[in-house]
Amino acid sequence: MTDANDLKHIDQEAREEIARKVGKILSKETNGSDKEAALELAMVLVEDVAVSVREALSQELRACSFLPKDMLFTLASDIEQVSMPFLVASEAMDDDFLEEIILNCGDSAQEAVAGRSGLSEAVSFAISDTGCLKSVETLVENETATVSERSCDRVVDRFPAERSLMEKLAQRADLPTEIVERIIFKVSKRYGEYMTEKFDLSTDYASYLVSLANRQVFSRTLEMAPHAEVANYLSQLHGVKGLSSDIMLTYLQNNNYRLFTAALAVLLEKPFEAIEARLAQGDKKILAKLLELAGFSRSVVGVMLIAFERLRAH
Repeated sequence: MTDANDLKHIDQEAREEIARKVGKILSKETNGSDKEAALELAMVLVEDVAVSVREALSQELRACSFLPKDMLFTLASDIEQVSMPFLVASEAMDDDFLEEIILNCGDSAQEAVAGRSGLSEAVSFAISDTGCLKSVETLVENETATVSERSCDRVVDRFPAERSLMEKLAQRADLPTEIVERIIFKVSKRYGEYMTEKFDLSTDYASYLVSLANRQVFSRTLEMAPHAEVANYLSQLHGVKGLSSDIMLTYLQNNNYRLFTAALAVLLEKPFEAIEARLAQGDKKILAKLLELAGFSRSVVGVMLIAFERLRAH
């Protein structure tokens, strides 16, 4: 193998090829003199003046399960062309190292770490706690990351006015419905304060606008939840007399057909599939009868029928 002292006499294209070979050797699970020599070469190549050489090395080293910490930091601190792919996929970075990157490197590095597959709860919390907005958005969209309740709370504390981020957070598939509800309640309070201050709104009016927005967010979350979770939530809501005509109408107006059907099934104490089959006939008389059996007045039923027709027209 080429000696480290000879690298300065070799042209750039040849150094790129050496970098690829060195990376492949280090990524193998073997030990011996070849690996020691490859590591020595890598320590030199990682500081090479040519970006293409450093990039070739970092591409191959992503599959390496162990690298010296100083080499990891050198690669992670390089220009984005070299560092970003390495930060996203390197197998040599443990949680402690990733947390150091989040604390000590720039926004782009944080964003790259947030996109890694299988992020642990500890790293996810570090991003939630100190990461830039883009890195937090990337984390929330990363379905393979473990995002705990404490991470959710930290995101809400730091970015209460970022509505799109709050929606994405509430829609994560790994969050139980009760946690989503707490997030949305917290957002309501914080966002209401923000709106009141920024637009000089009365507190009551700001709360009203927030409640409308958050119903839409929470309804979209429930639409994607497993049926058992939806039924459990709606049953609890019904238990505290929360399945009102207002809520039912909101489901229809927001195109939450599945929620409306499930809520009606809970009110009537009938299987979801049975109510779904009845509504699938598209007969307004059938729906009117079901709503009356659920205890709604004729005037309320009339309004719901109009909303139901509009929903089915879409």
